[in-house]
Amino acid sequence: MQLLTLSTLMGLLVSSVAAHSWLECVDTVVKNKDYAKSHPSDTLVQTCNGYPRNKVHNGDWISESSYYSYNFNTEYACRDGQRTAGQAAGAPMATASPGDTLLMRFWGNGHSRWDIGSPNHRDPGLVRIFWAGKPETEIVHATDLTEEYWIPGAQGNFSGDAVTEINGNTMNEKANYFSFVLPEKIQNGRHMMVWSWAWKESLVDGEKGDANVYDSSWDNAWGTCFDIQIENSTFTDEVNTDILCNKAGYDKEAATKKTATEICSKTCYKGGMATDAMKCTGTDCPPCWYMNADQVNCFDYDTTGKCPFSGAFDCKKGAAATTKRDVLTQHRKHRRHNHKN
Repeated sequence: MQLLTLSTLMGLLVSSVAAHSWLECVDTVVKNKDYAKSHPSDTLVQTCNGYPRNKVHNGDWISESSYYSYNFNTEYACRDGQRTAGQAAGAPMATASPGDTLLMRFWGNGHSRWDIGSPNHRDPGLVRIFWAGKPETEIVHATDLTEEYWIPGAQGNFSGDAVTEINGNTMNEKANYFSFVLPEKIQNGRHMMVWSWAWKESLVDGEKGDANVYDSSWDNAWGTCFDIQIENSTFTDEVNTDILCNKAGYDKEAATKKTATEICSKTCYKGGMATDAMKCTGTDCPPCWYMNADQVNCFDYDTTGKCPFSGAFDCKKGAAATTKRDVLTQHRKHRRHNHKN
């Protein structure tokens, strides 16, 4: 009998939340990036033309790690300090025009290589960007960071454009980049967006490898909110209808129900116990569902009536559980300073 004990489960969950990344520059000029990829030992010099909301401690990795990284295992899409528009002194928002390509930099933090990354042989996952499709409009809740608000095409490999220096079995991540092409159909004005690192294995199957198809097999784990000031636009429609939530006839309730049905009709293992006797399906299963590698585990509510660990899908309520950060957060705070890139 294979039993996933509570201590083992806690270790797995802690290792997943201990990882973290955040968007550092929204618009970045790196004159020697291509050269640095073939000469990674050389110094990589960049200039940030635009920054996320309230971006402070620029270049100070430890301070940013404590102050700036943000896990989506809470109610909100933005961390405190980013839930309203505002820029820190010396860190303005990016200004751009429709169709511009912005080079966005984020921290690799030990996760840029599958073969020698941390954890070893863990897929680095995806980065992607969300937007409401119109100016002066906030994405408020973390549960809205789905295909509903995703910008088609704004999805790429976390390490697909990384500059890394390899010395034996160690890795020095000089920079991680993602090229983001602004939609042509975007009005003049300030637009709020959310950069996300999708690193959690999802309970939903998805199509991989196509930037223009939302890969639902990954759930968003960490993120950063930012604004862009758009100039020189001739687009005057009220909204961009390429964003799913703005399409005529889009039924959010039906889409949510479809996702819940896909998840909760799977087979899960009660209490994480990998035995045939603990397999269950549908209403016979406990409500709190978690993905762990290739196995779906399910647990009962804790004594407070909530799912026992963060990141659950609640099959009783048919929605992702938005529990407050639990004791695992404290583990993350103690560990993340020792995980510098």
